[in-house]
Amino acid sequence: MQRKRWYAIQTYAGSELRLKEQLEERVRKLGWERQFEPIPTGEAKEFFFVPVEEVVTSRSGRGRSSDYRVSYDYDVLVSTNERVQRGAVLARRPPVHLAQDAEVVAVEPLWRVIVETPAHTEVEFLIPQEKVLRRDVRVGERTRPGLPLTADADERYVFEERGEIVVREKVKRVTLRYADGKEETRIVPDAYLSPRVRVGATLAKGEEIEREHKIYARATGLVKVKEYKDKREISIQRIERRRLIPGYVFAKMGLEEEEMAELLRGLERSARFVGSKTRPVPIEGPEILLVQRKAGLAEVPQVEAKAPRVEVDFEVGEVVQIVEGPFADFTGEVREIDKEAEEAVVMVKIFGRETPVRIGFDGIAKV
Repeated sequence: MQRKRWYAIQTYAGSELRLKEQLEERVRKLGWERQFEPIPTGEAKEFFFVPVEEVVTSRSGRGRSSDYRVSYDYDVLVSTNERVQRGAVLARRPPVHLAQDAEVVAVEPLWRVIVETPAHTEVEFLIPQEKVLRRDVRVGERTRPGLPLTADADERYVFEERGEIVVREKVKRVTLRYADGKEETRIVPDAYLSPRVRVGATLAKGEEIEREHKIYARATGLVKVKEYKDKREISIQRIERRRLIPGYVFAKMGLEEEEMAELLRGLERSARFVGSKTRPVPIEGPEILLVQRKAGLAEVPQVEAKAPRVEVDFEVGEVVQIVEGPFADFTGEVREIDKEAEEAVVMVKIFGRETPVRIGFDGIAKV
């Protein structure tokens, strides 16, 4: 068996993970596991590696953020910077039970429309369901001063400020009368009202009148929780896995040249070793150091935090050196400068191809 060395296998950009699976399966089928150095990815034992980085983005796959309005009568079950999967429970409001015997004296069907102002305060409208709402009264729509919410322009339901509609739902206004003559009014969404609640019904103490509410995540990602006067807002930011070196799969192996050809047999049109046409060449230098850092096999240089930068001491078009992170020791040309985010985009060459790398100003040094 040859000494194990790092090799790069080139493929079409976007096909890296599929090729990796094919190669993993072929190595196990041929019984060559001992001729490969396992990659400590934290998952099952793997012999091939595709360097990726996780990038948090506030936009969903359709270009919209995943936001959830949560009132303060809900228990929030997640916290900021927690990762959640689609379908996870974000918040819960427990069922409501009667504290004493009561009679249902009225059940009035209503529309509930809540408009949020730019100051994050909310204005609630309760509109009889016999009223027809305007077609543009939808969640996410902007409102303007003097905009009526009903088709008949009823003056009682006119919003007087700019804002955004955050709730539009059917609810019931339930009036309960207790044994001592006192009455209580509750607003309950149609979807959660107990079927036992109807006019004239007598409900016993402890009976459920409002079912449990749960808010489920519609996406997978990183949670952010913000608190305002009238509500809390939960947003889920997508976590994207981006390939650091598009079009390459890496492995540390000790195969003979004939065995390396056997490894890619049948895949020649979609995969080839980096090197000459007839002989794979082991990779060294900054490229393999980048792979080792992402695979957890080499230390990632870090730069100590500095005082806030007053001005940028390099400009677009200038060649700089990266001094921290997996791309440390690479040099490249500055393509973009984002002063607000204190980041720059540097174009570095990997196997002769330019790859954009976004990195903070503190991770860059003049050459």
